[in-house]
Amino acid sequence: MQYLKDEVRDKIRKEAIKEFRTVGYKGASIRTIASNSNTSVGNLYKYFDSKEALYEDIIGSVYNRLMNYINQFHEVELNDKACNVFYKLTEEVTGIFKESSLEIAILLNKSQGSKYENCKNTFIDFVTKIVTDIMCYHLSTQGKVLQDNFLIYLLANNLVESISIIVDQKNDGEEVRSLILSIIDILYKDIEKKLNV
Repeated sequence: MQYLKDEVRDKIRKEAIKEFRTVGYKGASIRTIASNSNTSVGNLYKYFDSKEALYEDIIGSVYNRLMNYINQFHEVELNDKACNVFYKLTEEVTGIFKESSLEIAILLNKSQGSKYENCKNTFIDFVTKIVTDIMCYHLSTQGKVLQDNFLIYLLANNLVESISIIVDQKNDGEEVRSLILSIIDILYKDIEKKLNV
């Protein structure tokens, strides 16, 4: 029985990342990945059953880590201390962007044809819901009501698209993290005034 070698697997993953980054999931070729990995297509399939399995190996863990933190946001009880918890979770999420900016660039910009092709909408919906919930709670403590969350939805779209551009254009993890935090500050600082409540 032939044992799978970590070096070969790592080389396949490295070349697959390049291929997915360049042409996306839909355009990626197993033949090209195998050739660039100095292995045969048959040997590549000993490590990964399909292009989907290879993509999942690269993107799945990062996506799952992000979703784990998203689920933690949903579990936070809204009260006066919730903002501190949200800031801490935001730091954790931006830490993932710092560590895995290349994989996230692929996830957000190159997932067409994969099971992750609608991930941007998932993230936009999440940001919209969390910010809406926070604003509704905050306004309720002042006897006010949020009439409409359309502006919050627009801001969420801008945030996710900005992050997509940042991870696509910038390679340094710390710079990615810093830029994302700056965009969050620009979009959401004094949001109550922006909402005209």
